[in-house]
Amino acid sequence: MRFSGHRVLITGAGAGIGRLMAERMAGRGAEVIVTARRIDAAREVVKHIANAGGTAHAYTLDVGKISSIATLRDKIHEEVGPLTMLINNAGVVFGGEFEQVSLDQHLQTFKVNSEGLMACTHAFLDDLIQAQHGHLVNIASASAFIGLPYGSSYAASKWAVVGFSESLRLELAERGLRNVKVTTVCPSYIATGMFKGVKTPLFSPMLTPDKVVSSILKGIAAGEPFVIEPPMARSVELLKGVLPRRLWDQVAKYTGVSTSMYSWKGKHD
Repeated sequence: MRFSGHRVLITGAGAGIGRLMAERMAGRGAEVIVTARRIDAAREVVKHIANAGGTAHAYTLDVGKISSIATLRDKIHEEVGPLTMLINNAGVVFGGEFEQVSLDQHLQTFKVNSEGLMACTHAFLDDLIQAQHGHLVNIASASAFIGLPYGSSYAASKWAVVGFSESLRLELAERGLRNVKVTTVCPSYIATGMFKGVKTPLFSPMLTPDKVVSSILKGIAAGEPFVIEPPMARSVELLKGVLPRRLWDQVAKYTGVSTSMYSWKGKHD
């Protein structure tokens, strides 16, 4: 698959799957705009891409600082040009018993995962509409389909991402803007350090960044509305819909869905 002709902005691209997406897409012909909270991290990715013969640009962006997003958009328009693709990848997670996690951390989860994602989309959607082939990619989570004890605000923020993405996808279609695709990505736990210590649910092994990014790129190329990994996660909505609530709760507990975050020791910032 090739991405020649695309100018792609990826948030949270200084590490993890954001960095890997940037490198893979640049290697397939895309011009990539790498954003991260730390400019040195973004520049390191850009250097790696340039050494491999790709084209990339580095910018600082903390999507939790909503007022900075429109300013960055104007700077990118002036220095690089309009986008054809936006990948909202930046995210944070805090785990633990709900009342033991600080309110600031709960609110920061929504600020970054939900509000920042919507603000970036709002800032750059006109670019995608004006592009011949525009694409919006929102990284959500498999936790958007279930309750996640010990990760309640994280799951809730990702539920919001799925609801927003699906609503916008349908709105664009209703408006006749079929040149803009919307892809929502819902992976289970990924081995990036963000979810260190979790006990993955039954039939849902820890995903490798390589596996997730490969699935994302295939989904983008095919214009898929959803990319869900692993395959088992695709059955969750069906099971929740057909099983009585009490039975589903027991299934979730037995398979480890309800307890997977109990031993979380991931990153705290």
